[in-house]
Amino acid sequence: MKTLCHETTFLAFPVKLFQVGRGNFSVHYGKQIKDRLTYGQAATEYGACIMHTLACDGKLDNRERGEK
Repeated sequence: MKTLCHETTFLAFPVKLFQVGRGNFSVHYGKQIKDRLTYGQAATEYGACIMHTLACDGKLDNRERGEK
């Protein structure tokens, strides 16, 4: 059973989090799909995808300290 848990639609690319089963998650980011993730892996992946698309939208300054 695949259940949509959360979806961001306000960013350049959609980011979706699905629960596929107990302790089994899937993260979809644009055309990228990461399956068979644990809770921790899904949390990390989902956060990374959201931060990446925020940077693509120009909402984050992702330069390293000292980088111009």
